[in-house]
Amino acid sequence: MNNLWFAGVPGSRWSGIHRLLVNACSNVDRTDENDDRRFFHKNADPHNPMNGHSGAYWGPGMGCGEHWMELQKVGAKQIQRDIDTVFSGTGIRIIKNHFLNRHYNLDWIAENFSGDFIFLVYRESQKSFAWWCEVMDFTEDHWPDYRPGYTDYNTMHERIRYENAYMLDFAIRNDMAWMPASDVNSFSMFPNFDTDKYSNNGKWNDVYITYQRIK
Repeated sequence: MNNLWFAGVPGSRWSGIHRLLVNACSNVDRTDENDDRRFFHKNADPHNPMNGHSGAYWGPGMGCGEHWMELQKVGAKQIQRDIDTVFSGTGIRIIKNHFLNRHYNLDWIAENFSGDFIFLVYRESQKSFAWWCEVMDFTEDHWPDYRPGYTDYNTMHERIRYENAYMLDFAIRNDMAWMPASDVNSFSMFPNFDTDKYSNNGKWNDVYITYQRIK
């Protein structure tokens, strides 16, 4: 496994799941992390390693892969080159990208990156939208910048529903079983995941995950 294609809608608490994978898996490439790619939510505890944004986020406004909207137009070789310019280490490269849930991008990834993993995070759309509005906004001082991809609150509300619907449809068509993120056993089948390092701080009772190696 080289890339882990990581998708979830804004407000799904996917960044916390990402931090869990980074902390609990021994083979994650963390060379995408630097001071410019770190942001704590406005009501987050900076001492909690599961809070905020860290590492590269991909897609318009995210700082990496700004041209990643319809991936088939970018092409597999260019996408991998883009990834290689951000990561310089070894191990799993977690590619966090909301826009995987648009333009049938998950289907395209599944057709063009065999051997990689797809990891999906689901939380009900209204809960996701409400949480994002509580901890983020559309001002310039928030990172990542959600304005290029989501424009405003009304547009985001609509797109979150669409993105969740497509992600659920993709999971159904690929026989991916959803599991509660609040249960450590849901992560036990993920390669190199140390269940002794699992912690959810009681925040993932309405969050579900599923993952699968691309055949």
